[in-house]
Amino acid sequence: MDKPQLQDVWGKLTNKWILGSGISFLAGVTALFLSFTSTFENLERKSYDARFALRGQDEVADTRVAVIAIDEKALASLPQKLPYPREYYAKLIDNLTAAGARLIVFDIAFTEPSVADPNEDLVFARAAQRSGRVIFAGKVVNEIAKNEILNVYLSKPIAPLLAGNADWAIVNVPEEDDGFIRSYLLYQEFNNQKYLPLALRAYIRLTNGKAELDHAARNGTALRLNNLDIPYYGPNTFLINFRGPAGTFPTFSLADVLDDSSFDLGAIEDTDIFNEHLAAKTFKNKIVFIGASVEELQDNKFTPFFSYGGKKRKIPGVEVHANALSTLLRRDFIKLAPYWVNLVMIVAASFLTMLIVLATRATFGIIFGVLEILALLVTAFAFFSIQQIWLLVAAPVIAIVLSYLGNSVQLVVFERREQRFVRKVFSQFVSKSVVDEMLAAGEMPKFGGEKRELSILFSDVRGFTTYCEKHPEEVVVQRLNEYLTEMVEIVFRNQGTLDKFIGDAVMALFGAPYHYAEHAEKACVTACEMIASLRGIQKRWSAKAEDYFQIGIGINTGTVIVGNMGSQQKFEYTVIGDEVNLASRLEGANKQYWTSIVISESTYAQVKRKARVRELDLVKVKGKKKPARIFELCSMEKLPAIEQDLLIGVYHQGLLQYKKREWYNALKEFKRVLRYFPSDGPSRVYVKRCLDFIMNPPPADWDGVYEFKTK
Repeated sequence: MDKPQLQDVWGKLTNKWILGSGISFLAGVTALFLSFTSTFENLERKSYDARFALRGQDEVADTRVAVIAIDEKALASLPQKLPYPREYYAKLIDNLTAAGARLIVFDIAFTEPSVADPNEDLVFARAAQRSGRVIFAGKVVNEIAKNEILNVYLSKPIAPLLAGNADWAIVNVPEEDDGFIRSYLLYQEFNNQKYLPLALRAYIRLTNGKAELDHAARNGTALRLNNLDIPYYGPNTFLINFRGPAGTFPTFSLADVLDDSSFDLGAIEDTDIFNEHLAAKTFKNKIVFIGASVEELQDNKFTPFFSYGGKKRKIPGVEVHANALSTLLRRDFIKLAPYWVNLVMIVAASFLTMLIVLATRATFGIIFGVLEILALLVTAFAFFSIQQIWLLVAAPVIAIVLSYLGNSVQLVVFERREQRFVRKVFSQFVSKSVVDEMLAAGEMPKFGGEKRELSILFSDVRGFTTYCEKHPEEVVVQRLNEYLTEMVEIVFRNQGTLDKFIGDAVMALFGAPYHYAEHAEKACVTACEMIASLRGIQKRWSAKAEDYFQIGIGINTGTVIVGNMGSQQKFEYTVIGDEVNLASRLEGANKQYWTSIVISESTYAQVKRKARVRELDLVKVKGKKKPARIFELCSMEKLPAIEQDLLIGVYHQGLLQYKKREWYNALKEFKRVLRYFPSDGPSRVYVKRCLDFIMNPPPADWDGVYEFKTK
C-alpha cells in the first residue's frame, strides 16, 4: 500500500472535519440571512406566540385594571342604538367617578361633533371636567385618497372635550405583517411632534410624572419615560407582555355601569345593578378602560393568545391597551436577546450539529439532532417564561437542519469514497464478507498500528527449491499459482486476511483488520482445509503423472502490533512482534516432527474444546529464550476411533513416560503407534530420542526442553 494512498485516506479523515466546519459556517450564515426573510420572520413570530400559549394565562391577575365593554348585552339592552348619545358617556363618567375609579381611559374616539344634538358634547365635556380623571382618544389617520395619494393627518378629540387641558392620547396600535399585534407604540411622531398612546399617557397620569423621553437609555436599547426604562422592540415600539386571552381582565358591560336607579333600561332589563357595584366598591381605585368588544364594530385584534386553549378568539382592542398598561405598571417587559447572543446560538447550534453528525451514526445523529432542537426550544421557553427574554429559535433551528443535511451529505459522500478505497485496497487481502463486516462495524485500520490479540498463520512449501530445479519455470509458476489460489480462497472463506506472499510461503492473519473473538478457531479451520485442499491438488497432479509437494503450517495466537507500517516510501498493512516470529518458527517445526500443522499453547488454549490435538514437545525455538509447548493439530472434527486411540491416546501415554524418564516404557508405547501408523512423524522422533537416552541418559537436571538449532 503506497504512502500517498494512505496519506489520501488520512487527509480525507482530517478534511472531513475541516469541510464540516465550512459547511456548518455556511449553514449558520444562510440561516442568519434566511431569518430576515418574511417567511422565517413569520415562523419566528409563531414560535413567539407558542411561548405565550405554553406559559398560559398569567396566574397573578392585575386587579388594578378593569374593562367596560360595548358588548352584545349593551347592544341589546340600551334604549338608544349606536352611535350612542354622548350623554350615555357623560353618565358613565359620573358613575365611575362616584364609584371611586382612579382613572377613566376611553378607547373610543370622539373626533366628530354629535350629529343628533351638539349640546350633548358640552354635557359630556362637563362630566369629564368634573371627574378630572379622564383620558380621551385620538388617532393618526392614514387614508388613501381617490388619486391613490396617502393622506396622513391627526384626528384629535373635539374641542369641548379638550377644554380645560383635558388629557388625550392616540389609540393607534401597530400590526405586524401577519396581522397580529405583539407590540405597542412608545410614541407616534407627526409634524415633528411626538404623541403618546393611551397606555403611556395613563402611566404618566398614574405616576404623577411628565412626558420626559430619553431615547438613548441603556446604550440605546431602551426608551426612558421619566424613571422607567422601556426596552425597544422596533424603533418606537415595545413588546406587550399579554396576560392572557380575551376576558383576562375583569370586564363589565356598558349597560351594567349605566344601569342605576336614575337610568331606565326597561321593565325586564332594568335591575339597577350598578348600585350593587357601588356598594361592593367594584371600581374603587380601578383603572377603567372603555371600548368595544362586539365583532361588528371591527375593533377585535389577533394576539399571541388567539388560538389559546384550542379556541380561536380575538382580543378586543381595548384589552390590548389594558395589557400594555399592565406591562408598564408591572415592569415585566419582554426583551429581545442581544444580537450577539442570537448569533452565538446560531453558530453553536450549527457546529454542535456537525459534531453530532460526524461523531455518531445516522440513526443516533437523527435522535441527537432532534434532542438538540428540543433542548433549544426548552431553553428558549425557559428564558421567555423566567427572564422575559425572546431568544430566536427559527434561525438556530434552520442552522441545525442545514448543518445536519450538509454534513450528512458530505459524510455519505466521504464514507462512499472511503468505502470504495477500502474495498479496493483490502479486497486484495481479505474476503468481500470481511470487508463488508469491517465497513458495517466502522472498524477502520489504525494508521501507525495498534495492539491487538489475533492469530497468525504461516504456511510454506517443503523442498520448493528442489522442486523448482526439477521443473521448467513456466510449470513452476503455473502450479504455484494454482496452489496459492486455492489457499487464498480458503483464507478468505474463513474471514482471514492475506498479509503477504513470501515466495511460496503464505502469511495470513485472523482477527484483523476486522476483529472477531473466534480468530484462533478460524485459523485452525483454515489450516485443516488447506491440508485437505492440498491433498486434492496432489491427486489431480498425480493423475497426470506430475510431481507434487508437501506443505507445513504454523499457527500462533498472541498480542501483536497490527496496522499500516513500512518505510517513508511505501506502507503495508501487516503485523509485527515476537508472536509473529513464533508462528513462523512453528511452521518450520513441522520439519522436525514430519507433521503438517503445528500450533502454539496459546492457540490450543482457545480451541481445545473443538480441536483434536496432541502435544508434540516443550521446545526452545531459535531466537527465543523461553521454552514453548507446541501441539500438532490433527483435525477440527471428530477423528476415526483408531486414530483417536493410537495417535492421541497411546501416543499421550508414551509422552508421559518420556517425561518421567521411563525410556523403555515410552519406547514401547511409541512403537505400538508405529505398528499401525508407521509413517507417524512424532512417534518416530520419540523412538529415536528414547534409544539415544537409553544409550546416553540426560543429566539429572534435564527439564525435557528440546532446542531447535535452525529455523
